[in-house]
Amino acid sequence: MEASGGAQRGAPGAPCDSRATGSLLTRFSDLHLRRLTEHYRPRLEAAFEGLVHAVGFHLFAKKVITSHEYESIKDLAIKEEESAATEFLLDIVLGRDDAVVARAMWQGLEELQDNDAYIKIKRILQEIETKGDQMLLEIKWNPEESLPVDLMVLHRLHRKRLAELNANLTMSSLQGREPVKTFLLEESFTELIVIPSLRHQDQVEHELMARGRDHLEWRKQALRRELEKIKHHQIFGGSFGKICRCLRTVVSGVAGIGKTTLMQKIVYDWAVERIYRQFHFLFHFKFRELNAYEGSISLKQMILDAYPYLEKDVKRILQHSKKILFIFDGLDEFKDPVIFPDLQSQSPLAAGQKALCLCPESWRPISDIVRDLLQGELLPGCSVLVTTRPTALESLRHAHIDLYVEILGFSDVQIKDYFMKFYQDDRLAQEILSYVEQNAILYTMCYNPSYCWVICSSLKSVFTSHRHRSWAPPKTITQLYSNYIHNILTNHSREAENPQELLLRIGEMAYMGVTEKVIIFSDAHFHQYRLQPNNFLSGFLMEILQKEKSWKNVVYSFFHLTVQEFMAAFTKFLSTPTERIIELLNAAGAAKDGRYEIFLQFMSGLCCPEATAQLQDLIGEVPQATISKVLDWVKKRFEESQGHKLQLLSTLHYLFEAQNTSLVRDTIGRLRQIDFSFNVMTPVDCYVLASLLESCHRLENLHLFNCSMQAREIKILKGVLHKCVKVRLAQNRLGDQGVKLLSEALKKSDCQIQLLELWMANLTDGCIPELASALSTNQSLKHLLVRDNQFTDRCIPCFFQLLENCSTLEVLDVGGNEFSIHGKHKLEVFVAKLKKTRPNVNIKV
Repeated sequence: MEASGGAQRGAPGAPCDSRATGSLLTRFSDLHLRRLTEHYRPRLEAAFEGLVHAVGFHLFAKKVITSHEYESIKDLAIKEEESAATEFLLDIVLGRDDAVVARAMWQGLEELQDNDAYIKIKRILQEIETKGDQMLLEIKWNPEESLPVDLMVLHRLHRKRLAELNANLTMSSLQGREPVKTFLLEESFTELIVIPSLRHQDQVEHELMARGRDHLEWRKQALRRELEKIKHHQIFGGSFGKICRCLRTVVSGVAGIGKTTLMQKIVYDWAVERIYRQFHFLFHFKFRELNAYEGSISLKQMILDAYPYLEKDVKRILQHSKKILFIFDGLDEFKDPVIFPDLQSQSPLAAGQKALCLCPESWRPISDIVRDLLQGELLPGCSVLVTTRPTALESLRHAHIDLYVEILGFSDVQIKDYFMKFYQDDRLAQEILSYVEQNAILYTMCYNPSYCWVICSSLKSVFTSHRHRSWAPPKTITQLYSNYIHNILTNHSREAENPQELLLRIGEMAYMGVTEKVIIFSDAHFHQYRLQPNNFLSGFLMEILQKEKSWKNVVYSFFHLTVQEFMAAFTKFLSTPTERIIELLNAAGAAKDGRYEIFLQFMSGLCCPEATAQLQDLIGEVPQATISKVLDWVKKRFEESQGHKLQLLSTLHYLFEAQNTSLVRDTIGRLRQIDFSFNVMTPVDCYVLASLLESCHRLENLHLFNCSMQAREIKILKGVLHKCVKVRLAQNRLGDQGVKLLSEALKKSDCQIQLLELWMANLTDGCIPELASALSTNQSLKHLLVRDNQFTDRCIPCFFQLLENCSTLEVLDVGGNEFSIHGKHKLEVFVAKLKKTRPNVNIKV
């Protein structure tokens, strides 16, 4: 049973060929190999998902584990208890006195890494090879060095203060009785999907839209098991960074994705001695608070301003720089650029010109302090963590960063967890979650924690109030935010003398922010728009804006960028003179950087009666002349979008938000073709497209070639595909499940599909029986193109059935599949016989 270089033929995960192994691990002694396994254990546990049976079989084939141990691993894997199987396997590897099993395991992973399923394993092996001798230093490193006796009391005080400051999450409430709601961090924190890499450093689309597309790409990669996940306690001292001791880390993520909350969780867990015990002191700063400083300051003074109780001992603390972690949150919100020199482009003389000694007591601009900490020129050996939106990543291009981390938001499981924690009523949480899951617009927004909070807050009143039960739950994002503002006005309107006027002033400030890309507002902004900062304690304002106090100043921001954009659109919709509304829309539509994209969606959505009906008793009659002008602009925008795919897609979102059936018929209803080929179509885009096509009778050509679509998108579109004459879905990873969903459209008695392109769609034999069954009753299909998939001889009888029963079919293209010569011959012979009664039928093999 023993084999050299691989497992037995037919074993799960067996490699295609064998090769010499062990070259990578010969430098490790048995002791070091065990330490290496312990070091990488968390990542191996994740990497073995779906593979643990194959790894167990390899160890059994090498005779380093017993048949009983292998059977236990196999049984757990078959029962889909893979985490338990992996834990059991690694316990065996690390439980032996020698490193025989560990060495066999690593050698086996080297042999198997060429298999596509082993992408995470390959990444780990490449990382070990890249680090070389540094890897030996990492696995020998003991991070938990003892704290100097004279700093122990201060260390405990600092932990206690940070634990107190970060124990609670504070959010505004829509219920009126409590303007601010406080949650225990321990009970309300929901885990996030975090990956130890950056997928894209350039983000040119609006962050709401890009979030949906980025999430789609993540789902595709996750299905291929390419993405590793990292826990917040693995960022420092784990195996992901270039080095483990002095680590400069950047955490990236779009607005509202949870960067600040994750930092709060890290600080709190450190304070209660749960993580990162290698750091004796942690200092946490927010860039929006650092904006209050003018001129220069020293690092020492920055620390004392934030933590004045350290005054007598800060100098001694800073002497132990390797035991300090600095966290700087929100680089994108910092008023000054942090500039890193491009040392490669400098002359050797200029590159060598450094300050004599960068001292923590030297006074200099904060941007220089942050740069020098990251460069290791100030307090060498300290660790630094910076958070930022992707839009500010370019400024870090020349920085010495050891690890980039990206937050992707919530998974489906985490969305459910968030809903359950938010409502604390399982029945209500499940009812609202079920409603949201049925609306692709709202559900996709839930991957962003900030949107999730807005949705949960708004829907709570709809699903719990008898008065609100007479209203339909929101369908569009405009309806959602209208409901949000209605709740605020209803619960807090008595707190302001003229709530409508106050709301419009806030909206004017919001519009200025959208126009000038301002997201942080000061007292000066408040005074400019005749708002009183000292009235901020009003629950009315606290529902829309959040206040950040610092030791120097106070700054404000809208709860989320989309709240700011809605307030801007709400104000401009109500206050702009009718004769100037087209001018306003044209100016916004002409912007090339996407800053007005969601603003224009909200402007269109406010034309919908359902979006403004509940606000009319609070803000008065909505100007009908404005509605007419906006709808005319959307129609013209649609006409100008022909041939411009991204502009057309944006305009479809405007049409969807407007919810105007006659406008849809005058625009979409007259189209002969919709072509979004080579553009990513998210579930939200497909939902919008499907909703609009419901108003159409017939579409000649729906071209969705290479749009990164999967079965989920087909599920959304299946109710309207039968209205299209030519449906082009090639080069999408639809899989068998996608074709099974598509078959539902083909079964419809009024199906108009004549051409169906499914080549290179990741199809296998498993979908052909369903397709053949659907086509047995179909009376429209003439061309079926399924070339370059993964069909084999096993599905040939189903193709016979398909050809025989679909009387309208003229061309079947199955070329480029995995048919044998004999199988191709059988298909050709069958078609030759069929031609006697149906001379137009043809097959391409």
